[in-house]
Amino acid sequence: MKITPIDITNKEFKRTMRGYSTEEVDEFLDEIVEDFEALYRENANLKEKIEGFNEKVNHYAAIENTIQSTLILAQNTADSTKQQATNEAEAIIRGANERSNMILDKAADDVELLKREYEKYRQEFASYRRKVRQFLEDQMDNFNLLSEELDKTPKTPLLKVAPPRDDVAIGEEAAEG
Repeated sequence: MKITPIDITNKEFKRTMRGYSTEEVDEFLDEIVEDFEALYRENANLKEKIEGFNEKVNHYAAIENTIQSTLILAQNTADSTKQQATNEAEAIIRGANERSNMILDKAADDVELLKREYEKYRQEFASYRRKVRQFLEDQMDNFNLLSEELDKTPKTPLLKVAPPRDDVAIGEEAAEG
């Protein structure tokens, strides 16, 4: 049981013949009551302050929990965003590599096609050159043959052609000549 200042004030003691002086006891009890009341009030005030501090501590603990949860969420979001960015970067790189490989393959195919076309045109040119050379050689042979035949044929004087007349058409001159 807790003793309150009121309990001390209202306390009655039995009177005996040889007991203490009631005035001194009452005065002493009054002093104790005053001190006890002061201590009681101070204790109550301190309990209120402790309660207020406990509320603040609980409030700050809740804020700390919220901040920790927010930090964890922010970290998770950052990690997730980083992972997503990494995945997207890898996908972009894979796509670029695939496109570059396709471009390189097409370029290699185009080069191969151009090589085949070049070889075809080179062969056609070589064939054409042989044909032209053969044609020219044949023409030179014909020319030489004709030249030899001309050298073997007797030489005849050239025919004289009369100057054209103004009153006769060219076709008639040919018929007369």
